[in-house]
Parts: sequence; structure tokens; C-alpha cells
Amino acid sequence: MHTLKIQLWKRKNPKQDKNNIYLRFRINQNKAKVESLKLWEWVLPKNKIEKEHNNNVKIACDEILRRAKDDLDNGRITPEPEKKEEYLFKNQFFLNSNINNPKAVYNFIRKQYEDLDQIKTNKLNSDILLNIKKIIELKIKEGELKGSTASKYWNNFKSVLIALYNNRVCEYPNVPGILYKKEKRKRNVFTDSEIKKLEKTDIKKWKDLKIAFLFSYKTGTKLNVIEELKWRHIKRLKDNTYYYKIEKNKREFINTFSSNTRKLLGKRKNDKNLIFKIPEKKSTRTKTFKKWIKEASVNEHKTFNDAVNTYASNIYYKTKNIYKISAILGHDSIQKTKEIYEYMSELDYISKEMNIDNIKNEKKEVKIEKKLFKRGNLLSYKKDK
Repeated sequence: MHTLKIQLWKRKNPKQDKNNIYLRFRINQNKAKVESLKLWEWVLPKNKIEKEHNNNVKIACDEILRRAKDDLDNGRITPEPEKKEEYLFKNQFFLNSNINNPKAVYNFIRKQYEDLDQIKTNKLNSDILLNIKKIIELKIKEGELKGSTASKYWNNFKSVLIALYNNRVCEYPNVPGILYKKEKRKRNVFTDSEIKKLEKTDIKKWKDLKIAFLFSYKTGTKLNVIEELKWRHIKRLKDNTYYYKIEKNKREFINTFSSNTRKLLGKRKNDKNLIFKIPEKKSTRTKTFKKWIKEASVNEHKTFNDAVNTYASNIYYKTKNIYKISAILGHDSIQKTKEIYEYMSELDYISKEMNIDNIKNEKKEVKIEKKLFKRGNLLSYKKDK
């Protein structure tokens, strides 16, 4: 009779919508070995396809579990639990990952440090991490890597290391962030004629991507917010205008829009339903969008996110209200807005408001003057006593 137990072990991904599935060989409450089955299931399947996927995964898992138990009973496997000092960093990285793209992040770091697959978790120290950091910074300087991308991957990598530290698996990653000179990024905008072309051109597949783009163009809503917008986030005001209100990453995004923009969204559905059905994979979204704008004969260097830049530009040249733009885009301060859009300044808004006040005052003065005159003649008045 074996004291060792074989179990299926499930862990939710960072988005909390999928379960990653593992096979766990458990000797006792303190000792176990975990192997990834490289399978996943939907936490709450929403349609027939997702339910069918979960059913197929269950069949596969049941068969894997049956074979593993059979191998154990017949002495074909005798798994020994890893000791902490023998933990492979690669296994622990994926097991303790708290980020959305662990595979991409791990592969990026491994390209800079080829021995990463073989290193034990307890051997990954500050010296190795500083060495990896220097390699990345040198490649940025030589133009082999893009600074913003490398910095993002490095910060995600450190986030997992902190999770490992919190689980008492490795030392605290006491290393700074990536240093690089920020590139000035060109902010493209769509012209009115380009928008008209896109409105007339249909997307053959993923039609909601077109609607999502036009909604972004009209409201300044970012793609990462759009993909999570549900019908419960859309509200109607008394004056036949609408607004959305959604919280994401501890930030609140809110903006009003017209009834014409509301018509883009179509018939209202269940509050729990997503408004836009767009590709989950970034590569699929990009490929579909590029194909669409090419068919519409629009500048192919422009991206979905340039809809937000266009909205910001249009609002700014109409109102000069950098404060409104900053709030709609979810920026921490107008300083962040000014870093992204160098042509914007709060002084323009203050100047415009002062001009409006001056115009109002001039109108008041004109009204006062009219009271003093009648048919061009000065009216009589009483002197102050």
C-alpha cells in the first residue's frame, strides 16, 4: 500500500479565467513533487466551444491520472520530492508566476543568460541578476533591444522573483531596474478622411474589432480597457447621453459619449456579457487590424492605439483641456500626459479660460454702456451726495 498520493492540482492564471493543471505526487503534507501537464481549462465556460474544451481536457486528465496511478502500483515510477536546495529555477518560475505572460518573460531572460534552464533556484543570486541586467543594458545601448520592452520584461521577471521570495523559495531580488535613455515615440493620428475610409471598409473576420476601434476613436478608451468592458459598465444619463465607468488595475476609467456613439454598440445584452468580441492574442489583433487598414488604403504604420492619440488630439485642439484628457486616459497626473503628448500644456488651457472670462467681461461692459446712452445721447444722472 502506497502512502504516496497522486492528485490533479489546479491553479488559476493571473486573469482568474483559466485553471492551469498539474500532476502532484504527494508523500505527506510537507513533501510533494509537481509536474505541469501543459493543460488548462476555463474556470467558468460561457459557450458550447468552451464547455467542449473543458470536457476534452477532463477526459485527457482522467487518462493521465489513471496511467500515473497504474505506473505507481506496478513500480514503473518512484518519484522523489525535490528538496528546496534542488529546485530548478525554471520549474519554480512557472509554478509561482503571478504575471500574464510568463513564457515570453522567461524566454526573454534566457536569451540573455543561456544557463537559466539548468540553474538551481537557491543559486540565483544578486551577482547573476546584476550580470543579466548589465547584458540587457548593453544590448539596449547597441540598439539590439528596445529599452521600453526590455524594461517591461525585466520588471515582470522581478515580480515573479518577489513571489518566489514570499513563498520562501529564493532570496529577495535586490537589484535595480533597467537604465536606458527613453526614445521619443512618434504619436500618429488618423485624419478625418482616413476615418471615413475605415468606416466604409468592413472587417471580414472579428467584426467587433472595427466597432471597438471606432468606439476608441470617439471616446479615447484604451484597448486594454475596451477588452474588459461589459454591458454593466454602460450607463445612460437623463439628457440622452451615455457614459462608461470601469475600474482596472486600481484605476477608474470614466467618460461620456453621445447617443450616436452608443448606436455603434448595438442592442444591449446581459450585464455580464463583454461588449466587444475581439481576439485574445495580441498577434491576432495586430494582424487583423493591419489587414483592415491596408484594405482601406490607410497608412499601414498606424496602430489601433493611435485611435486614442487621435481622440486626445481632437479634444485638445477643441478645448485645450489637458486635465480632462489626463483623467480620461487614466494618467496619474498631467505631467504623465505632457510626457506622452509634448504639444500639450496646462498654460494653453489657462490662457483659453482667461480669454473666455475677458470676452464675458467685455459683454458686461457693453451692456453697461448701452444703459448710459439713449439714441446716442448721454442720459442724465444724479450725483452722489
